[in-house]
Amino acid sequence: MAKTKKEKVALKNEYVSELQKAKALVIVKPSKLTPNEANEFRKELYDFDAKFNIVKNTIFTLALAEANLPAIKELEKGEHAVLVLSEDIVSPSKSLKKFIENTTSKDGETKVEIVAGIMDGALLTKEQVSELADMPSFDGSISMILGILDNAMSGIVNVLEDPTRSFATILDQAFKQD
Repeated sequence: MAKTKKEKVALKNEYVSELQKAKALVIVKPSKLTPNEANEFRKELYDFDAKFNIVKNTIFTLALAEANLPAIKELEKGEHAVLVLSEDIVSPSKSLKKFIENTTSKDGETKVEIVAGIMDGALLTKEQVSELADMPSFDGSISMILGILDNAMSGIVNVLEDPTRSFATILDQAFKQD
């Protein structure tokens, strides 16, 4: 059923609101995706505070322009969905990659294809979007940084303890010679 002008304006305003809150977007082209598959993916994204929705191309293009984000030429034809990422960008990207791998049609074709992305106001290619899934998660990044700091602090402690240890060894050897 066609939307009224009032409904279209409300939908555009909703899109603009989501775009302004988002840290990044991933635009995908779903092909033969069932509602159950989409709902399962939405449930998985709930923990990451990310949203996955089918969009109206022309209204979404207008919302991108209003939110001062780059236009996506691929939105001109076909059905598209948008993965809106908030704080955590990597974990939902990993889920999207897994979702793409796990959803194939009966004839072996993938049902979801990454089209483009937007992060920090810059347009991303589908290759760059795919690379987001290969990055370490936020917790993984913190663990790596803490590991680096731990190694550095251990080295400093060893350097500071070395003169004391050396002096104690010399005294110990001097008393053993007697």
